[in-house]
Amino acid sequence: MTMSLADLDALDLAPGTKAIPLDGSVQRLGELAGRSLSLFGGDIPFPAAVLKRAAIDNNLSVMQAYVGRAGAKLAPHAKTTMCPQLLIRQLEGGAWGLTAATMTQLKLCHDLGAPNLILANQLVGRAEIEALRDLTAAAPDRPVYVLVDSAEGARAISEIFARPPAAPAARLLIELGMADGRCGVRSLDQGLALARLIRDLPGVALHGVEGYEGLVFSDHAKQDAVEINGYLGGLLGFHHRLRQEALLADPEGSILTAGGSAYYDLVARALAGEAPGATIVLRSGCYVTHDSGFYRELLSRMDDRAALGEPPRLRPALEVWARVISRPQPDLAIVMMGKRDVSFDIHLPTATRWFREGLHAAPQPIGGVVTAKLADQHGFLTLTPDTDLAVGDVVGFEISHPCTTFDKWSVLLEVDEAYAVLGGLKTFF
Repeated sequence: MTMSLADLDALDLAPGTKAIPLDGSVQRLGELAGRSLSLFGGDIPFPAAVLKRAAIDNNLSVMQAYVGRAGAKLAPHAKTTMCPQLLIRQLEGGAWGLTAATMTQLKLCHDLGAPNLILANQLVGRAEIEALRDLTAAAPDRPVYVLVDSAEGARAISEIFARPPAAPAARLLIELGMADGRCGVRSLDQGLALARLIRDLPGVALHGVEGYEGLVFSDHAKQDAVEINGYLGGLLGFHHRLRQEALLADPEGSILTAGGSAYYDLVARALAGEAPGATIVLRSGCYVTHDSGFYRELLSRMDDRAALGEPPRLRPALEVWARVISRPQPDLAIVMMGKRDVSFDIHLPTATRWFREGLHAAPQPIGGVVTAKLADQHGFLTLTPDTDLAVGDVVGFEISHPCTTFDKWSVLLEVDEAYAVLGGLKTFF
């Protein structure tokens, strides 16, 4: 099965899809384009999640150029958006491949025709392993790399991949973890023992090393950088040992991959050019939309480090707009936007603009308005009593941590700088 943009345009919109005209005039995803819909023209019910095309285009371009200058490849993490239209743009913009967290995500990326795929997670379970075997056999020219950190995991993959005669081997990457972290072997000796086992198993082949440094984060940026550089040194040393002991199936075509959305500058500086025969792959995902909270702070840390020169100038693309539905107290406004609509796992959304029909030709900056808390469908805004914010006004919020906003929307509206609707972006969570 393959998936094209035309297939997406033809998709019927499910009942209850948020931010779709309520008059029934839009039945399929592709019908959102070319209808002269406007976020502020009375066409769209709120809340509505929007993505600004100009910011997306900027982010794709500057990130791809930055990674290329660093001598690395980019396999954006699909879990950020799970939006085929954006993933295709990332591939067309020069991405080496795509990254996924689950086999369900990876299957969608495979259906999009991604030339290379990384399952940045442990492959466990008969259904999942058999699905990978079938994808590998169907498209052997499009490599899929999966992680392993245990003898049990390696043996389970081997057992299923070794059954069909002359079938392609599973391409394994050993994950190197860190103390009290997530998955991954915890020492060089454990990793080497696993590599020797993989060498002796049928149906599997070791193609490199994977790591994830993004778990390191504190209020002490310099200390974090030192810890991350130490971890990356261990990752590089592990790859060297695998090469020395001839444990890699293809020493001149191995994979060395790390780099989430927080420290890709350190990863590129530490690894690029330091691992003979290895393709260095960064797996950043959130850069596609950036944000106005957590990742903006991390980008400022990159400015301070200047590890590889000036970092990419990313722009926040994702906003959620909501209508004021009550002013029950002088210092309180309630908007129809809650935990079902925006991320709240790191920071609460930030009110940045507002619009009043009949008063404004375009959204205006707003200050002194703070998101105090969220309920399921309501947002509580604290403000000074003299703030001119009335029932019926619309408030625009910028987001911290886009991943956990995307999964709340089956369709997001792509807009131009004047908030005219250019089309719909479909997610698959």
